Amino acid sequence: MTGKVIIPEFPELTFEEAPHIYRLNGFEVPSVTTLMKPLSNEVYGTVDEAVLNRAAQRGTEVHETIETLVKYGIEDCAPENRGYLEAFKAWLKDHHVDPVASECRLYHKSLRYAGTADLPSLIDGRLTMVDVKTTASLIEMLARVQLEAYVQGYSSHGVAFEQKAILHLKKDGSYKMEMFAIKDPEAWTVFGALLTVNNYLKRSVSK
Repeated sequence: MTGKVIIPEFPELTFEEAPHIYRLNGFEVPSVTTLMKPLSNEVYGTVDEAVLNRAAQRGTEVHETIETLVKYGIEDCAPENRGYLEAFKAWLKDHHVDPVASECRLYHKSLRYAGTADLPSLIDGRLTMVDVKTTASLIEMLARVQLEAYVQGYSSHGVAFEQKAILHLKKDGSYKMEMFAIKDPEAWTVFGALLTVNNYLKRSVSK
């Protein structure tokens, strides 16, 4: 891929952080995270809520640190999260990475779901959907569905990604980059089923 890559912005899509609500032209649309709850509950349903909340807070802080570094070149990191930042910097150094954007809100034009892509990047010249994780372990099932939902959302706007990757950052300063197939019909079928169930429930409750 040559030339400047532009990831479109969507001013018609807004996000309320506290209730985690996306609105498209003023109308609420489901998020990828919300739609995937049946899957994430299956994986994390037995984990103590306090543990999950701490992990979520850590993930949010690390994502904000990465966004600040990518957008402004500023390292603003809590001491307890320093290892994750060092892991991210090591990844940038080890690979030919050119972050195109950071924390990008997106939606699917026809299916009307929304989400936020972590770090669309050029890796060795190929446009790659990169999602950053700070969890103790990587759950492939969740990663595949999430990445596919984001790529399909952008595809509906004419943006074609060439690769998908999970960047798994670890507290000790190490990282692992897992690549995933750019075409994943199974993951897309699963996500479509989740969206169908969500829409059915919403129609049933509103009657």
